[in-house]
Amino acid sequence: MNNLPKSLCVFILMGVLFFSPFQNILFAEASSDEDKLNKEFLQNFGSDFVDVLVSPKNWKGKDFLNLSAVIGTGLLLYAVDQDIQQWVQDHRSSSSEDIFKAVTHLGDGVVLLGFMTALYVSGEVSDTNSLRKTALLSLESWVTTGIIVRGLKSVVGRARPWTGESSHSFHPFSTRSSFASFPSGHASSAFAVAAVIADQAKKVYIDILAYSLATLVAISRVHIDKHWASDVLVGSAIGYFVGKKICALDGDRDSNKVKLSFQLSRQRQAFSLTFSF
Repeated sequence: MNNLPKSLCVFILMGVLFFSPFQNILFAEASSDEDKLNKEFLQNFGSDFVDVLVSPKNWKGKDFLNLSAVIGTGLLLYAVDQDIQQWVQDHRSSSSEDIFKAVTHLGDGVVLLGFMTALYVSGEVSDTNSLRKTALLSLESWVTTGIIVRGLKSVVGRARPWTGESSHSFHPFSTRSSFASFPSGHASSAFAVAAVIADQAKKVYIDILAYSLATLVAISRVHIDKHWASDVLVGSAIGYFVGKKICALDGDRDSNKVKLSFQLSRQRQAFSLTFSF
């Protein structure tokens, strides 16, 4: 096992957790409809993507409060980004280096895509719709978040810490990776998937585990000198709120469907047909 890449080892551990014989108790039961990677999913995906982009026009008080909290905290971190970066680099050790270099792979696109694929296939093999649904919603959240973050990176063009430039150095519309620091793609991806898993899971410990791993990914990006602290904060917030929005949109679709249920017993045989709108 020591010869395997650290990222693969972490992925295997995640697989053991989510694809164990107890997987049916980890996620909430989905609707009676089958969630599949098909034309309907792609149509919902396109609709959700547009809804996420235009959602600010429907924001209310709580949404603006969340935005203010993210912007306010982000500005505070922006003011001390170089101090934080210097402190973290001064306190790096060989042990922390090994740990965070392994953890940071949990935000890699290849690892996350592999995880979502394995989750979906597991749902197909075990005929567990909740696993398929979680995988598909995670995919939606991850791709939507990635497009938003990629656009921001290109427009902002913030220099990464390892370039030696100031945290206030920007090169707008640059295509170079060294000027794609804001926001953090790894942190946003990790939280985009974690938010969906936490929303769909039954168990509180799964919520804690998902968000803890995503937080470690965010911290690792600062530790290995890839991002400033404000980069990972904003990236994490984007991933989290996109994931929550995707799940909310899916919940709205489920509530607008016809639901048929049966009740069979010695005393009573009945069925009910409900249409929610």
